[in-house]
Amino acid sequence: MLKKFRWFISLCLMVCLIIAAVPAVAAEMRASEQIGYSSINVTAFNGSIKTDFSITGTSVMDKIGCGSIFIYEKSGSRWILCADFSENDTGMSRTNFARHANVITWACESGVEYRVDVTVFAENSAGRDTRSKTVYVTG
Repeated sequence: MLKKFRWFISLCLMVCLIIAAVPAVAAEMRASEQIGYSSINVTAFNGSIKTDFSITGTSVMDKIGCGSIFIYEKSGSRWILCADFSENDTGMSRTNFARHANVITWACESGVEYRVDVTVFAENSAGRDTRSKTVYVTG
């Protein structure tokens, strides 16, 4: 009898934990009205920094793509801006598409530490949504 009671209590506790966790996970994975999927990857190899991004809208977007890439070089304890790209630069975004993906490449110095801040976006009549990522790489 005691064994069945412990099993029942364990089951109830497990159900409570699952119910409590679902809203947190659902909120984190929730897509917006504009963004269905996004991916940002930054790598440094052979003297260049490659920013590979992909973004998919929930439908055809007025404008979709990478809104900005800021590349900072470490100088002592400070980060100095050395390159930047905006959504209007070639290959960064497009209009009236549901998806945009590209690789933006920038020449860097070997052995130097860089910080790369990337923001992707999707925009339609309901508004604009973004996803951002910061990556540290060594050239």
